[in-house]
Amino acid sequence: MGAEVEIIVMPPSMRASKEAAAELKRIKPDVVMLNLPENISDLVQDLASEDLEYEDFIEKIGERLPSPAEAWLKGYEHILLELRELERSPDVYCYGDLVSFEVEARRAVEVARLTLRTMITGRVDADEWLKLLSEERRIIEAGSIREAEKVASTLIRYERAACISEHAPTHLKARLAREGMMTRVRYVGQPYHFTPLEILRRKIVKGGVSREEVEALVKEHVKFIREYVYHKPLLEALDEWSVRKLYWLHGRGDKP
Repeated sequence: MGAEVEIIVMPPSMRASKEAAAELKRIKPDVVMLNLPENISDLVQDLASEDLEYEDFIEKIGERLPSPAEAWLKGYEHILLELRELERSPDVYCYGDLVSFEVEARRAVEVARLTLRTMITGRVDADEWLKLLSEERRIIEAGSIREAEKVASTLIRYERAACISEHAPTHLKARLAREGMMTRVRYVGQPYHFTPLEILRRKIVKGGVSREEVEALVKEHVKFIREYVYHKPLLEALDEWSVRKLYWLHGRGDKP
């Protein structure tokens, strides 16, 4: 019989990070798979095994990831600090595809450049946004397939596993099923409201997004940056964004 794998889907928010850490304690896995760049896997294992202090860990990943290195932990800080508290002291691996990661790093710079241009000019170059995000989608899709292969080949040696992902685990579930593994998916940090740029990316995946939709979502993205990200750390900004957008689910009587 194959491994039992719990896939934890974690959006980029502080609440989701804390709930994901709590799920790891509940699951008590033999192995934990993190969607972080695979070239820091040995450092994460050393951190989890208490062979490396967190400050030294941050310094060392700075030698392997683009600066600022902490930005690429993507809300994993709380989980990384909690790994050494897990009951079974599991093995820990990072499975993030390096090609996709390098693309993401370059695209982040391009997104920042286009966002700044829109802030300054007030105009949205819909064609350039579409080209950038469409190319990103194709490369990340291919990376997702490679990541699923890596996770499957690693987990065949274990009985009980936990795998954290930031996206719907379509390729991952299918690949693990082919190995005879039983998977359960748990979404944490819910309800979560996608940011304007996340909505635009999802529309591009589905196809048929109009120039008007691109322009409207990019302008909403600029508003999100100005009203939320400028004033507090990203994860806190995302939590506040979700609460305000989903005010009717949080017991708030007035629309923001």
